[in-house]
Amino acid sequence: MLDPSARAAHNAVQRNYYEGRSPEENFRLEVRNSPYIENHVKRLVHFAGLRLGEHILDIGCGMGKYTLPLLRQGLSVEALDLSPKLLAALEQQTRSREQIRLHCGDVLDPSPDLCGRFDVVTGFFMLHHLYDLIAGAQQISRLLRPGGRVAFVDVNPWCPLYYLQISISPNMSWAAEKGILNLTRSKVTAALTSAGFRDVKIDQFGILPPALRNGFAGAAIEEAFDGLRVFKPVSAFQLISARLDAEEGEHSQPADTPASTPSEGGSGPAGSGHSAV
Repeated sequence: MLDPSARAAHNAVQRNYYEGRSPEENFRLEVRNSPYIENHVKRLVHFAGLRLGEHILDIGCGMGKYTLPLLRQGLSVEALDLSPKLLAALEQQTRSREQIRLHCGDVLDPSPDLCGRFDVVTGFFMLHHLYDLIAGAQQISRLLRPGGRVAFVDVNPWCPLYYLQISISPNMSWAAEKGILNLTRSKVTAALTSAGFRDVKIDQFGILPPALRNGFAGAAIEEAFDGLRVFKPVSAFQLISARLDAEEGEHSQPADTPASTPSEGGSGPAGSGHSAV
């Protein structure tokens, strides 16, 4: 049983971490065209096999940095975040353009209206911000239809650059980022399997921060890094996917059209505002 007061205190830290910053300090949350962001979206779409027609909930969406690129692939996307301030910023950005249904709340206590509605739950750099990873996986499973899937991009706790980033960045804090220690392969697998997920897959990739990945030759450098398997364990990022067992009542009309992946330099960002190396 989770301690309600401890969870509330944790959520207050997380909200203040983003809501307490000036717009300039929240630059990582901003929606922009970026090869760095498109690379993450492209990899997740391919790794998890996201398909047109599937109903997706993007949790920890922030200001839409990754949510909007998913939407622009033709995917049916709704979004959930703990912060009403960040959701208001996302709504402002989508006005007169994309239409997206937004939900404000804690994924550890999801609204009954959201439960059992989605084929896939996605999240970008948000797992390490959860109060409790095991409880989070259990509650995320409630959001899915039978046979539903989860797909995440998050930081790799074995990458030393992430700890360096936290220590030198004035806008980052260990209090808000310490959940990275819960994202080892064994802990993630245990959390997902305890919530009824199967076929847990985890793969590491990448090393460059946004400024370098978006620069000249960034893609080529990272591709060369990914080709050196000896460095894979200390890659900056990891892809995570899993599925629930199919049960009675599984939807009989699964979507089967692969989603298009973002072209290099194509439609842009949005973001969960959650930090990454």
